[in-house]
Amino acid sequence: MPTSLVSIISEQAAPNFLFIKEFYDKVDKFLFVSTEQMEKKNKTNLLCETLNIDKEKRIKTLITDEYYYQNIEKLKKLNLSPDETYLVNLTGGTKMMSITIWQFFNTFKNVRFFYVPLGKNYYNELFNDKPVIQRDFKTCITCKEYLNIYGIRYEESNIFLNKQLANDIFNDVKAGNFDLDKFPKKKLKDNAIEHTNVQLRTRWFEEYVYYRIKKELQLSDEYIITGAKLFEINEEKQSKSFYQNDNEVDVFFIYNNRPYIIECKFSIGKEKINYTNINSILYKLSAINKRFGISAKATIFTLSDLSTIPQNASEGLHRRATITNIYNPFFDRNTFLNNFDQELLSFVC
Repeated sequence: MPTSLVSIISEQAAPNFLFIKEFYDKVDKFLFVSTEQMEKKNKTNLLCETLNIDKEKRIKTLITDEYYYQNIEKLKKLNLSPDETYLVNLTGGTKMMSITIWQFFNTFKNVRFFYVPLGKNYYNELFNDKPVIQRDFKTCITCKEYLNIYGIRYEESNIFLNKQLANDIFNDVKAGNFDLDKFPKKKLKDNAIEHTNVQLRTRWFEEYVYYRIKKELQLSDEYIITGAKLFEINEEKQSKSFYQNDNEVDVFFIYNNRPYIIECKFSIGKEKINYTNINSILYKLSAINKRFGISAKATIFTLSDLSTIPQNASEGLHRRATITNIYNPFFDRNTFLNNFDQELLSFVC
């Protein structure tokens, strides 16, 4: 008996991707229920191309996000076989779209309904007559796959330092009491790494954080990247040379199928904490975070000592972080020296 997997296309692409990838080998056809708005953003094609779904196996229909009766009639015109098995993922779209899909497929005798909570590493199977069954995903999404399904064009920067050199420099920086003027740039230049002084500090810290996270979370290369240049999206421009680099992610990683974004700052103010600088970082990071879907978590890593911030200023900073949807407390030098592993686990829980 043939099996079809039904997906409701929406802005949040990750739940659909994970569910399709989980059941890919058990499915004969893929039915995508979308809207004109989502298709203008190429959402269905991004999913299909990343998953390598053959065009012959795809069925796509467009409905609206508000008219129940018209949507039911549109689905009827698909003339779907009543003898097939249907795996229906109700996660995407609006509430009206989900209700429509539930009501329509509930008339079929061989149907199973599912729901994937955003930001979780499991999916639920739903029943009319018994409790929900929760199952962990066996499949994983890589950084490349995640960026592809959200239509994010990017280029990875070359990694300049090996892990040992990055760690050695951290020990030198610590010995120098995290003083910018004592940064061991000669050690980098002795290893044929040529940049300006600011670039040396910046690039070293990004790569040190990359290696530290990779080690603590035991991530393989496909689940963490550093120095990813992001490009604006313009579907009318076919050549990559036309795309303009409009931002950069210092460290991006996937853990338990959830995306995390790190903004690395060696220092936030030389003599004392620069609050204007922190605000700029927060709003920049918030803008980047929105491009990665609502389940993405972002925060700041710095070697400044944030414990020196007065309590009233710290509370204000926490409010701004909450408003911009950035994880706080941030990781500062005290975190790196004392409890990095525990704080990192708290961040990714």
